[in-house]
Amino acid sequence: MGRYFIGIPLPLEVKKKLKVQSWPGLSRYKDEKLVPQNNWHITLAFIGQLDEEKLEELKSLLQVFTWGDAFKVGIRNFGAFPSFEEGRVLWMGCEKGHDSVTVLANKIRRQLDDLEISYDSKPFVPHITLARLRSPKNLSRLADNGKMKQEVTFNAEEIVLFDSEKEKTPYAVVERIALNSL
Repeated sequence: MGRYFIGIPLPLEVKKKLKVQSWPGLSRYKDEKLVPQNNWHITLAFIGQLDEEKLEELKSLLQVFTWGDAFKVGIRNFGAFPSFEEGRVLWMGCEKGHDSVTVLANKIRRQLDDLEISYDSKPFVPHITLARLRSPKNLSRLADNGKMKQEVTFNAEEIVLFDSEKEKTPYAVVERIALNSL
């Protein structure tokens, strides 16, 4: 039994560009729990543990449902949950493609509801988690700088069912599902 989530993978060259651009802001948090660069992705739905039967139902659904067209995503700004003033999670967010990512996440969540598979139902914010902080920190300095020098763009061409059990690096790919070509 694994810990599953559905996400948009980032191409290696995008991860490298994001690391170069984000490191000046991240370097002051290097003693925190940084997410390894090769695990960066955009989570569409965090599911958690599934028994084998539900996992097979989910894999079947992912392969047969029409998820839509590929689209461009642009990453540029920093954010924090629950807020910059009391940050527990530091992230980079989507500007370009924000609406497309949100529509895709909502489609996935509706299908999970139909399969009676539970998931983290917090309000959806398209982002890449960079760090989980041990205690709340004021991250307002990042808010002041807010954006990286250049937006980093890529084509979201697939969604992936990942298994993050025991925080594998990189997360294990269970199923890849192509979006329709651009």
